[in-house]
Amino acid sequence: MRKDRAFWRSVVHGDPLRHVAAMEPSDVIQTVDEDRLDLVAEAFAMVIDAKSPWTFRHSKGVDDLSVAVGRAIGYPESELRERRRAALLHDIGKLGVSSLILDKPDKLTHVEFAVMRRHPADTRAILGRTGCFSHLADVASAHHERLDGCGYDRGIADRHLPNVARVLSVADICDALSASRPYRQGMPPDRVLAIMGREVGTAIDSECFAALETVMLTRTAGQAAREDTPAATHVPALAEDYRQAA
Repeated sequence: MRKDRAFWRSVVHGDPLRHVAAMEPSDVIQTVDEDRLDLVAEAFAMVIDAKSPWTFRHSKGVDDLSVAVGRAIGYPESELRERRRAALLHDIGKLGVSSLILDKPDKLTHVEFAVMRRHPADTRAILGRTGCFSHLADVASAHHERLDGCGYDRGIADRHLPNVARVLSVADICDALSASRPYRQGMPPDRVLAIMGREVGTAIDSECFAALETVMLTRTAGQAAREDTPAATHVPALAEDYRQAA
């Protein structure tokens, strides 16, 4: 560990990122290609999901569903790589949310839910400062937005909500309902689709939901439902929750 005061003074009072970057040996700098960027996104997703035993496969689940829904809609393969990265990184802001909140086996208080609602903004801030992923910041952080403008954290309404974000939203909700949470067990595909179907047109895009239905109906219940998660309690008020879960 560096003990000289001059170094720490430059870090505290100067530009810490510039000083730390200057310390990296030039002979170990690597050029990152597209395949390596995919690996970086996957590694971050693993760190994000390890935050809680209840979300240990969430980012990968949203990734798989986003790509499948995109294909069902007809997006070219060239676009799916960026959609996949956005899905893998969408919850990076949750690293700043206490595990006591993420793992709470009951309804969140107003204060706790306010903390939870900040994670999309934190996702946007983190990705916005990461050069290779900065162009994904707005899209990845829009996974809790709704068509009616009542989502969070920016309240983006229908005509301003990009299609990539709409796909990410249905994938996020579907995976959250399919997986167990501390206050309820995961749900089978038909129940997930029934709950989401009530939100089509107000929160969820109809085209994206139709594509999701196609995807879900081609999968077996064992693949779509989560049976290898921790035992959950049952809180009736949260039986169909996805806003607190996702």
